[in-house]
Amino acid sequence: MKRLITLILINMLLLTLCACSHRGAARTEGTAGPPSSTQPASEGSTDGTMTAGAQALGITALNYPIIDGSTSTLSIVQSVYRAMYGEEAADTDGYPTKASKTVPSYHRLIDGKADMILVPYASADVLEEAENAGVELEFHKVAAEALIFITSAENPAESITLEQIRDIYLNYGITNWRELGGQAREVVPICRNSDSGSQSQMDNLILNNEKMHPDIRNNYVELTMEGMLEQVAFYHNGGLSGSPTNSYALGYTLYTYLQWMNNVTGIGEYLKVLSVNGVPPTAETIGDGDYPLADGYYAVIRSDLPRGHSARAVITWLQGKDGAKAIENLGLIPCAE
Repeated sequence: MKRLITLILINMLLLTLCACSHRGAARTEGTAGPPSSTQPASEGSTDGTMTAGAQALGITALNYPIIDGSTSTLSIVQSVYRAMYGEEAADTDGYPTKASKTVPSYHRLIDGKADMILVPYASADVLEEAENAGVELEFHKVAAEALIFITSAENPAESITLEQIRDIYLNYGITNWRELGGQAREVVPICRNSDSGSQSQMDNLILNNEKMHPDIRNNYVELTMEGMLEQVAFYHNGGLSGSPTNSYALGYTLYTYLQWMNNVTGIGEYLKVLSVNGVPPTAETIGDGDYPLADGYYAVIRSDLPRGHSARAVITWLQGKDGAKAIENLGLIPCAE
């Protein structure tokens, strides 16, 4: 008898647990759940108290948008999350700690797996992909940025022109730094992988979506932004091999990324940022557009996103006074008014 009662109680407990599990699943179905440490960007949370700013925008824990982006904009994604959930949200499981990177995040947006992405402007290949999928993209600029060209700090060259950059990367037409005001050393042009944000900028601003010279693309590709900085800084010393070469590397990155990496690692001590067409890249010349390779970071959404969607409310915040201040506090360059 006691055994029968025990079995009945166990069955009742199991039924209760199953019911609770089903109720929890129903509550979160169709909403963005909190991302794990391996999930990209921000997919919100289904609990937590929202800030007054979020409430004013109509953003709740249940309608918080799925936001993704590039490595260089992860700090903006995180800033949005803190502004909506509160500063203490940085210590929660839902806090975004990873980005899909530029081109993969565009793929997610086109496929409807993200509501909004924060990225450099799309390359021609991405725009064509969106068109083929019948998707129209909306671009809302939220911060200024620029493509910059770098070499070793030991290189006496100071400046380069847009025409010279194109000649190097399209034709491999300049192979000696003497032609660029430097010493008689080989020019070793480093490039990035095709799905990086800096490569998208390179395609748009320099190459005009023409193909990079195959000798560069096949022999001098760097897969990470950190690797690009290290290659350019130390290539002439032989890098990890330790065998010095009669060369200096030429590379490119994004202005604010280099500022951030320099603060973290001090890599700027070993790098020189080249002026382009005689204009040095600074926060001022980038912000006012005087630097010829100035562009920006964009909040990108699908044009069919409903007008009342929370992602549009986030864009309103980013382009407003509070968003501009948050962007400036991150060491990024707010858009010129």
